[in-house]
Amino acid sequence: MTSSHRLALVLALAFALGACSSVFKHGHAPPPPGPQATSEEEAALVVKKVDEEIIVAAWAEPAKLPEGGGQSQILVRVQKRGGARFPGVEVRLHANTGSLFSAGRVLVTDVQGMTRDRLTTRRTATVTLNAGGTRYRFQVPVGEKPPEPN
Repeated sequence: MTSSHRLALVLALAFALGACSSVFKHGHAPPPPGPQATSEEEAALVVKKVDEEIIVAAWAEPAKLPEGGGQSQILVRVQKRGGARFPGVEVRLHANTGSLFSAGRVLVTDVQGMTRDRLTTRRTATVTLNAGGTRYRFQVPVGEKPPEPN
């Protein structure tokens, strides 16, 4: 077990016990409006924090899945203030429903400041991510069954 895995495990256990909840309240951008992060999400989204302000953008392609669900690529772009791409940033994703190809493992941005994952879901999913200490949340909607004609 690597030291980063040990650290993640210790933090997850401490968070579950409520011993270090104040550590996560400082230094992180607040999550966007919407459902509050669960302790499971918090423990699943531990990454190495970057020392400078970053801009995170994340989206799904396709942005909306058809009725019954399917797969969507989740793309994450990390930039430094001023627009320069930021390689080497740790990113973790969590979905409230469905499954991610990464299974919650740490991803790292490439030389273009990008990383990707794949979401498979049958229902509308909320994807929460932590990129270098900055949180981001968005939805991947799944179409509804059209009403049957009379």
